[in-house]
Amino acid sequence: MKPENHAWHRLHEHAASQLSPGFADRVLRTARAAAGATPLFMRQFALCAATAALCVGAVAIYHSTSAGDDSARNLAGWTEIASQAADWDQTL
Repeated sequence: MKPENHAWHRLHEHAASQLSPGFADRVLRTARAAAGATPLFMRQFALCAATAALCVGAVAIYHSTSAGDDSARNLAGWTEIASQAADWDQTL
């Protein structure tokens, strides 16, 4: 047996000695019981979906108010430019 294999074998034996008897059965029973507990998953999914919907709604509201402000600011700027251009045309 190679020294690496012997070292791994010793580590495996040491780890196995640290586990209490019936550990694997308890883990499997717990995993099977948790697999049947889907309502918790559904509640988490519903909470995530509701949070995502609220975020999308908040972004849509912010965008609509921000876009309206930008349009008003741009219109005021173009009105000023048009007024100055008209004044400049009259001076020529």
